[in-house]
Amino acid sequence: MSIEFVQKKGEGKVAYVLIPLLILHLVLLSIQIEDRAGTLLFNRWILNIEAPFLNASDSVGSAAARVWQDYIWLRGARDENRRLQQSVQQLTLQNLSSEQLKLENARLRALLTLTETLPFRTVGARVIARTPDYLAKVIYIDRGSSDGISLDDPVVSGSGVVGRVAVVGRREAQIQLITNADASSGALVERTRSPGVLRGSGNAWLDLSYVSNTEQVDVGDIIVSSGLDGIYPKGLLLGKVVESRKGNAVFRDIKVEPGVDLMRLEEVAILTGGIIPDNNSGMSPE
Repeated sequence: MSIEFVQKKGEGKVAYVLIPLLILHLVLLSIQIEDRAGTLLFNRWILNIEAPFLNASDSVGSAAARVWQDYIWLRGARDENRRLQQSVQQLTLQNLSSEQLKLENARLRALLTLTETLPFRTVGARVIARTPDYLAKVIYIDRGSSDGISLDDPVVSGSGVVGRVAVVGRREAQIQLITNADASSGALVERTRSPGVLRGSGNAWLDLSYVSNTEQVDVGDIIVSSGLDGIYPKGLLLGKVVESRKGNAVFRDIKVEPGVDLMRLEEVAILTGGIIPDNNSGMSPE
């Protein structure tokens, strides 16, 4: 091994030792040296080294915080939206229920007003079923013989005559509507007092028969019960004239619209038990 090689090898080892010592020396000096702002150079170097990592960490942390906050906010918003929808549904149902109660009260008041003017015992009932028009024009109520209902008892609503009791069960009854093709009742033209017979036609209209061509019956005239059929008391509303013209023979052709909307009927009153005696007239109760 030559002397020159040994010398170069020794110089290399010295360089390995001197370089770390110089770096350590600079570090030690930076710990003591301050910049113009009074910050140690060492701390400044460390900050410069850490800054990219701190920025990245802050970005990741901020993004995670935003995602978490957004998730919590969205979840809270969904829950609040669900609660609001439920509240709206409840309020809607309550409003509908309130409107239905108002309509029912109005119908019942009209029915009570009518029955209070009649000298008959009455039984209130609800319509529980109806048959299709093409089978027969009848309805069913939730009152029967156990409630004092009898065959042929007249049935009314707050708007006028509905029909008569056709079949009676213990707790229910079948009502033949005045529009039934087999139904008929004694009638009067209220304005002229012209008598006739009101017949069901099987459809939405009624036929007023046996009114002479010489009688004046106009569209809009009110038709009331005459009381001559032995079923309906006198003076109850039956309907209104919608068509009136002279017939080919002796009698007029008269079409009458029922006073009651029979397709939307919900409550009725049955006039049963006979006429209530008037104590002021000296009549004794039955």
